[in-house]
Amino acid sequence: MRITKIEIRNYRSISHISIDCSTLLTLLGPNNHGKSNVLSALEFALTTSAKPVDQDFFAHREPDDNELWVEMTFADLTDQERNTFKKYILSDGMICIRKSARLTNGNVETSYNGWLEQPNEEWLRADNAGDYTSREKVNDTPLSDLVPDTGRITKAIIEEAQSAYIDGHHGDLEFQRNLETGPLLGQKNVGGGVLPEFFMIPAVRDLTDEIRIKATTTFGRLMNRAVREMAERDERFIEARGQLETVISSLNQREGGDEPSNELAMLEKGIEKELAAWGVKVNIEVTPPEIEKLFELGTDIHLDDGVRTTADRKGHGLQRAMMFALLRSWAEALRAERQANDGAEVTARRQSDTVIFAMEEPELFLHPHAQRRLSTSLREISETPEHQVFLCTHSTHFVDLEYYKEVVIISKDDPAQGSQVRQCTTELFEGDDIDDKKKQFHMAQWVNPDRGEMFFARRVVFVEGETEKVVIPYLAEKLGIFDLDVSIIDCGSKHNLPLYITIANAFSLPYVVVHDEDALPDPVPADWSADKVSSKRRTFALNQTISDIIQGPIGRAVMLSPDIEGEGGVSRSQGKKIGKALAALDHFEGMQVEDIPEALKELVEACYAPLSDAEEAATPMPAAPVAPLP
Repeated sequence: MRITKIEIRNYRSISHISIDCSTLLTLLGPNNHGKSNVLSALEFALTTSAKPVDQDFFAHREPDDNELWVEMTFADLTDQERNTFKKYILSDGMICIRKSARLTNGNVETSYNGWLEQPNEEWLRADNAGDYTSREKVNDTPLSDLVPDTGRITKAIIEEAQSAYIDGHHGDLEFQRNLETGPLLGQKNVGGGVLPEFFMIPAVRDLTDEIRIKATTTFGRLMNRAVREMAERDERFIEARGQLETVISSLNQREGGDEPSNELAMLEKGIEKELAAWGVKVNIEVTPPEIEKLFELGTDIHLDDGVRTTADRKGHGLQRAMMFALLRSWAEALRAERQANDGAEVTARRQSDTVIFAMEEPELFLHPHAQRRLSTSLREISETPEHQVFLCTHSTHFVDLEYYKEVVIISKDDPAQGSQVRQCTTELFEGDDIDDKKKQFHMAQWVNPDRGEMFFARRVVFVEGETEKVVIPYLAEKLGIFDLDVSIIDCGSKHNLPLYITIANAFSLPYVVVHDEDALPDPVPADWSADKVSSKRRTFALNQTISDIIQGPIGRAVMLSPDIEGEGGVSRSQGKKIGKALAALDHFEGMQVEDIPEALKELVEACYAPLSDAEEAATPMPAAPVAPLP
């Protein structure tokens, strides 16, 4: 099972948000805007260890609103999970579970509840099953034919009868969804024992403590789970457990007679002698420990990078890399085990086999190449069946624009309003040439591998090629208005600009589009072929396409006529000789500020100007429905 949607209400900085989830979800946004709170809300929902306090309730809620909750919708249930949660499976094949916390007189009480899809008929609702356990009541309903003729009628019997009737008459019944009033699966806090296992790797925790093998650390939990699973199937563990039990059993044996049979018996006799006045017998019984606990008590991780030491003696980068290496290795081992156990018996109730990882700032202490490797590993883990990964990051190495549906931008511009969400889950590539558009978008990655930084920018500037990419910030530096928070994205060609504009519209990212006019010469040269003329006309027609899809006030276009070299007076022969970008830089290097053409000054000012009030107002809010690419 995997989370397809998470809804959070009244949790920390969050008033109320809803996020559509993919197998890998990447949370972006400024510091202190709510990214970590989303991961913490997941931890609260999936574990029993995360217990909220009164400070965890949204501070700006209504005075009489003292409830917070996290609601998760799950899909892709395994046969075991479908059996465990069969009561909660909705008509779309999903289940929806809510964990709530209520603040009463300074105390916080938590509960798990599931959404039920129940018939309108009262006698078919599972919540009412206990009302029909008498013969008199059940005989007034069609359920009478589905219960035993004799014997006591229990609530479980009524529930089975209800289920059987619904299965047989599903098409004739009308259903409604309601949140159950009783606890999930009929037992308080059982949710933490049957929902997916959750591993949280925080950003700020002392890594020296985090990598210790203890039940309270992520690394310790991963290690102990791996050892536990190994102990269940490794013959050496099974044999060692049997030998240990034999030894312990011999210690607990007492032979007949007055003489003590071993040292424990001698100790018992000594204590009995001291307590003779009380007339009591003393028996010391040794309980065999779980053999898996031996690893927690006496295991150290040693790393040898030329000097063999325990892991806590290495740098934070290696410590964190080792933690992620265990994650991946363990996930691969678990996948192999599940393949081997395919077809195992389905039981009535068991914890989900799904594992969900949440990581804050996975880029910490890792150099760029290590970040890229880790990003690849995390994607591989997320693509493994029954695994899911949630990240919050400030690194472009964990953002791939090709997977734009995985990106969620969290912003908080008004504390009273709370954290807000921007994401795009619609398909932006549509039409008969969808495959060509996707290929075109993918190929643009090789032109600008850091294009993901557009999600972090105050404003993003889309340009056709490398000349604009280097000249615009260079001139901004000369004019004294350069801003590191503005990103210039080389889109590879004019034909790619609509792809990027559509993404920016979907996420309400402020942007400027810089493109050439590409007007056809008049007259058209006689030596131009018909294909060349047609190609030039299509390129010129892009001007109107770009104008049509730009959404104000977040977006605007600046058209150069004929191009940036022409506007700036850059020598075209020099461009052919050393390259357009170098020729342009060489041209503007010796130019005084007052000599920079006015059109280029206006272009640079448009790219680096502060956001207008209209842009500021439009940016934090979720985007309007976005039209697909033309």
